[in-house]
Amino acid sequence: MNNINMFQEMEDLRYRKDLSQGAIANICGVKPSSASKWFEKKKIDDKYLWIIANSEYGDDRFMLALLCYELRLPTTYLNTLRRNREDSLADLVGAQLEDSESDTAIINLMNLLSLEIPNKKAIGSNSLELFDTGLKMILSATNILKSEGISVPEALLERREVNNARA
Repeated sequence: MNNINMFQEMEDLRYRKDLSQGAIANICGVKPSSASKWFEKKKIDDKYLWIIANSEYGDDRFMLALLCYELRLPTTYLNTLRRNREDSLADLVGAQLEDSESDTAIINLMNLLSLEIPNKKAIGSNSLELFDTGLKMILSATNILKSEGISVPEALLERREVNNARA
């Protein structure tokens, strides 16, 4: 079940990055009085969450929480932040290592699913490895985009334009 409280995640980010309410308002391009209302209601519009995540203050924890929130993934996936990343190249190396582990999980799943009575515990474990890989890939891609000054929505729009031009 997805029970991620994105307002609390934003508050935790504010604590980690020592950000004031005014700084949050500035990041989102709104008046301080508008941001003040968010803090009174303990609710922030999703579009501003993406702006915060793509800002220089967004971090892996906040991005992963937002992805879990948007994709309705369980909060347990917030525990997949296992490695610290130093730069985009290290990010890609980490994603490649995770992908190798996922390849093994895929082979294991194919073997398990071909059995007359598959082991559900083993299926669950190997399936979670696929989720771990997917999340690692998403975090890697978002970090690379951020380091290049490209927002996730901007990249998605560019991809859509390229695909439309091919059609």
